[in-house]
Amino acid sequence: MQIIISDDAKSAITDIYDYSYNISSNYASRIVNQIYDAIYDLQDSPYIGRYVPELSDKQFRERICEKYRIIYYISEKDNTIFIRYIFCGRQNSNLFFKVHEKELFDFFNQLFI
Repeated sequence: MQIIISDDAKSAITDIYDYSYNISSNYASRIVNQIYDAIYDLQDSPYIGRYVPELSDKQFRERICEKYRIIYYISEKDNTIFIRYIFCGRQNSNLFFKVHEKELFDFFNQLFI
């Protein structure tokens, strides 16, 4: 399957690297590599992630990578995995999804137009 990483997810990876770099450059590189490994592992096993518990729509799944949540959508029709968001699991996830609810809805609707 093809993997498409959204601009939001790319930005989150950059932010994770920048924040982690202040702690340790080795840690920053390691965590970013782990995130990319978790993403590209989906090519062979797209259903490895669990359903996102905060979302009623079961089309979205997630992988956990250390303390980060990788939110993605599988489109069998397009043979594509869309990486939508990456955020720290320590964040208030209900608030996160409430803030991004319209964007998720719009994304989902675009797939079926």
